[in-house]
Amino acid sequence: MANLLGLKKSIPIALQRNPFYSVQNELTNVMKNFNDWFDPFNFPIERFEDLVITPAIDIVEDKDHFKVEAEMPGMGEEDIKISIRDGLLTIKGEKATSKQDKDKNYLMREINYGSYERHVSLPDSVDIDKAKANFKKGMLWIDIPKKTEYAGRSRTIEIENVERLF
Repeated sequence: MANLLGLKKSIPIALQRNPFYSVQNELTNVMKNFNDWFDPFNFPIERFEDLVITPAIDIVEDKDHFKVEAEMPGMGEEDIKISIRDGLLTIKGEKATSKQDKDKNYLMREINYGSYERHVSLPDSVDIDKAKANFKKGMLWIDIPKKTEYAGRSRTIEIENVERLF
């Protein structure tokens, strides 16, 4: 009878699939968790421990070197491991909570603790055998020289006449 009135057939809801359901569900969870962060009665302090933290880094290139600078406040040299393997610079670090912090009654806590691992792809032109690192007052500087045969290396390529090739 619905067709006699010119109405379209409807598909039962059970058969309709919402392609955005998982995105909507995830956004709902994010907003719930976001609101929980500001609820003083639902604020587990453990949220600030064992996080994956990411230090800010700058990468600078000059004529003879690549320089990586990383902010690592609250860390010491013993907390940081640096390696280069297969063209990949890896910086690992861990900022552990102090045993003195365990029984404190925090009203607010913004300092993050945890571990991280950063990777930076390096070009073939680096001389990893001469790489050096310095650390002072929460800043890490890594200096990776370029190989001398790559420094300033350039070549001009002439355009060939296609007719002469055939």
